[in-house]
Amino acid sequence: MEDTERTGHLRTLDETPARLKAAVKGLPKKALLARPAPGKWSILEIVAHMRDMEELAYADRYRRILSEDNPALPDIEGSALAIERDYRAQSLSALLRDWSKLRRENLRTLKKLKTAQWERTGVHSTAGQLSMATLLRRHAVGNDEAHLGQIEGVKSRQAVLARLESAPAALLAVVKDLDAASAAKRPADGKWSVVENACHMRDIELVFVERFTKMAFSDRPSFFLLDNDRTAVARQYATSDVRAAAKAFKELRQDTLKLLSALPAAAWKRMGLHPTRGEMSLEAVALHLANHDDKHLAKVRELAAV
Repeated sequence: MEDTERTGHLRTLDETPARLKAAVKGLPKKALLARPAPGKWSILEIVAHMRDMEELAYADRYRRILSEDNPALPDIEGSALAIERDYRAQSLSALLRDWSKLRRENLRTLKKLKTAQWERTGVHSTAGQLSMATLLRRHAVGNDEAHLGQIEGVKSRQAVLARLESAPAALLAVVKDLDAASAAKRPADGKWSVVENACHMRDIELVFVERFTKMAFSDRPSFFLLDNDRTAVARQYATSDVRAAAKAFKELRQDTLKLLSALPAAAWKRMGLHPTRGEMSLEAVALHLANHDDKHLAKVRELAAV
């Protein structure tokens, strides 16, 4: 490993404490404990894992490689540790305190190493021979960068899911006391009324959940476009019951959220082909749906206030 690369990895280890604290600052308990998918770790569990790896995967291995000749380095089963140490019951502040202390100790060790010491090795049970230099690379890239990215990914997905979850309640709140005439009244420009917007939100949910399903289980599927005006006529949006449409939208959105909440992080990067927008990731499609909600909710609120 070149000196410049080693210096860069050491800088990463040095900067991670501030980056990690910034990443989790102000997160409510619900956000810390929310799992991005069944069987996947929450943010709190990721931080607990980082603390344990700082000690068991790095501090202990550094110490043994430096003090023993080519020691055997057993693998560490992180999932078992998460259960044994009850990661979900841990205190975030205590985790950060303990992890920061271990990180400072590791940095003190690493920054004092002589050139020859970086070449000392141990034998990992699955990864094979690891030198101090390669272990440093794993520490900075495979641990710090990977877990910080994982946390940001969880936060990003949670934010989109929270927006999607809030939309049905927001629609119901607007229409719950609206009489049929007010719900059916079109604006001066002749565009859709409140009830037509609500029916559209209900029906477009079927379009999006099909896209999510195809993207999750097929490679780069193509999307179809719904003819919104034709559908509005065919399903008689103008004379529909606005509260029934809002309730149906809520039920359909619950199914969408079940699907999205069950998908692993990698699935959010899967791609599909939109006929006008081109290639889109599943995450981008979810964000597009959230923005679509906002657009129609704003219109519904505007019309209901007239």
